[in-house]
Amino acid sequence: MRLISALSLIFLSNTLLAGPGIDSATWEYQVKPGDSLWSFADQHLSSPAYVPRLQSLNHIADPYRLTPGSRIKVPYPWVRQHPSTAQIEEFSGEVSAHDAKGKPLPINKETRYPKGVQFQTGNDAMLKLRFEDGSTLLLNANSSAQLQNEIYYPSTGSAKTEIKLDKGNAGSSVIPNILMPNRYQIRTPSAVTTVRGTEFRVNTESSDSTLTEVLRGKVSVSSKNKGQVDVPAGFGTLASGSSKPTVPEALPAAPDLGQLPAASSFNPPLLKWTGDQQAVAYRIKLRGPGEHGRLLAERTVAAPQLFPALPANGEYLLSARARNQHGLEGFDSSKTFTLNAFPPPPLLFGTDGPQEIRSQTLPLKLLASPQQPLQLQVSRSSDFASVSQNLTLQDGDITLQLPDKGQWFWRVARLDGKGQPGPFSDAQQVVVKGLFSSINDNAPALLGRRYPVNGARYTLKLADNPAMHNISYRDTQPQPAWLLDKLPRGQYFAQLEVNGDDGYHAVEAIEKINIQ
Repeated sequence: MRLISALSLIFLSNTLLAGPGIDSATWEYQVKPGDSLWSFADQHLSSPAYVPRLQSLNHIADPYRLTPGSRIKVPYPWVRQHPSTAQIEEFSGEVSAHDAKGKPLPINKETRYPKGVQFQTGNDAMLKLRFEDGSTLLLNANSSAQLQNEIYYPSTGSAKTEIKLDKGNAGSSVIPNILMPNRYQIRTPSAVTTVRGTEFRVNTESSDSTLTEVLRGKVSVSSKNKGQVDVPAGFGTLASGSSKPTVPEALPAAPDLGQLPAASSFNPPLLKWTGDQQAVAYRIKLRGPGEHGRLLAERTVAAPQLFPALPANGEYLLSARARNQHGLEGFDSSKTFTLNAFPPPPLLFGTDGPQEIRSQTLPLKLLASPQQPLQLQVSRSSDFASVSQNLTLQDGDITLQLPDKGQWFWRVARLDGKGQPGPFSDAQQVVVKGLFSSINDNAPALLGRRYPVNGARYTLKLADNPAMHNISYRDTQPQPAWLLDKLPRGQYFAQLEVNGDDGYHAVEAIEKINIQ
């Protein structure tokens, strides 16, 4: 009876192995005291029918007697497995998912997504998936990918994951497994990238071109019937459907972000970094505000600069990597910076140039109210290293008493809901002379603050409504100063726009002003 059962198992084993080619990867199991091939099969194999073949493969004389400490080689397909799922670890922006039949699926961190699910990301969007073995897939903006196969091997904690990247850019971090190498594969229309424990990226911007960049470990890249290449860490290759993958070339170095400002009181901040002569573009990502802030931008820029309009004060993280002439992208650099641009300073009623007065009494007309209080500072120096007066104002019409004759500077900042000041206006200069001194009467003007932007151009707009419809007045100047006698009289909503070289564009908050 035992002979008949053994013969049946041999027949079944041969039948199971008669299908498509066997995965060449193997698991090496170290025998424990009391193990037999039958107990091993019961615990770790998908079928006991593999026992005779396993015995032959490992040259085991007696399947009931195994030497503790010895090793058994087990082909990948024989190990017990079950279908697996992926979960969303993080997402931002416009992200969608559909099952294999095209039915929309919810986007949340609770849903488990099986094979067949198709994910898509929009502009400045991202999606990070985590698989059962801990490996992750980061799908960047304007990308589309399908989960084609998800298998988990509970005995070893490893997985077999197959992903189809239809378009876009994806980054992968595959968890190495010392018991049994993970099988992780990304297919594009023109190439197949296979790894066993590594960190790499795949980019397919057309159906006939696939770029693979390896950051850690090694990957194998093959094109359709055109051969394959092994790509080590720090290198990349280009594969197409009509030719063999190119010889691996070194990836671009990480950009130098040392020039980025540590803080900015202007929104957009001027983010510029040192350019790489070999770089034709840069892929950037921007997150914030705060350590767990969402992804705000993910795009490619031609020059080593970015002028992003940010939503709030706080700390932001910019990441950038260079792209060379072949389209390969290199290593990332990251740097944090702090934005303190809200609330922006108000427009000022001052003079076009230093203001000279004969007494120490300075009348000011400021845009202050209980709803929009201001902080006013007075100092002897334009850098306000030492402040002689620091006042909180809820009334815009005040008379300021200066302590002495000579040169003084004043500036104001808008206070937020917590009483904290935003950025200050440009310093306004006042010169106090004697009662009988001659003075220069500089013309009264409406003033904005200067931006540290090359080729800055300032446009003042006046309208009778906060939506800035039906513009009554519009004028552009190289400096943010408009003579009051040139402006229309009355109450208006004022808006200041700033444009500069390289596409810089900013809009200051709308102010309600009374021009007399």
